[in-house]
Amino acid sequence: MSYRKPKVIHPETGNGYEIRGFIEPTFKRVSHCHNDDDIDVDIPNGDLEFGKVMYGQACAGCHDLDSDLDQGPALRNAFLRRLGSNKKFSNYGWDLRARRLYWTRKLLWDFLQNPEKMFLDTNMQFDGIQDPRTLGSIIDYMQYLTVYTYDHRGSKRPIF
Repeated sequence: MSYRKPKVIHPETGNGYEIRGFIEPTFKRVSHCHNDDDIDVDIPNGDLEFGKVMYGQACAGCHDLDSDLDQGPALRNAFLRRLGSNKKFSNYGWDLRARRLYWTRKLLWDFLQNPEKMFLDTNMQFDGIQDPRTLGSIIDYMQYLTVYTYDHRGSKRPIF
């Protein structure tokens, strides 16, 4: 006779778990992309050096890499972070904080083209970037910053 606890299946995600003891796991990884439209197949790859220069021209006035400014939060680890999740920065719009999305390449692409169209209550005063090479380069640079220069223990590695 088995004394295994009954499995409970979450109705929305389909993830399974048991209250105590775990003999046969049925967990599934939940991806950041909920729709097939979120996959970033159409976003061109950019140039990191050009992305660094364009980041300095377009973003660095309001966003620092490591510290939060009055105008905007730090962006070193923004890639794949949840929208409005930086606890040290409190000037997010209500619309941005209410969404449960992550900064993927596709979301950054859409947001940087026209921030006010995507989030009506954004506090970001920016007209957007329309050049695909510039957008791809900035997104690649932000992805590089998160993946290669950000250490979750708090120390920073040097940037190329």
